[in-house]
Amino acid sequence: MTPSQTTPQPGDRLVAAIETQTVAIERAMVKAFWIQLAGLTVIISVAMTAFVVVVKAG
Repeated sequence: MTPSQTTPQPGDRLVAAIETQTVAIERAMVKAFWIQLAGLTVIISVAMTAFVVVVKAG
């Protein structure tokens, strides 16, 4: 075993940080997608309800 195998290299911390950040970004994107989808669903529901009310009133 050489010392390079047991001692973490300076680049190892950078690689680990990048991987952690990438995973966090992916999770945030998935969460943002579902939030946007829920928001869009609410907006469409409100719009359809308003349309029905206007049509019945007219």
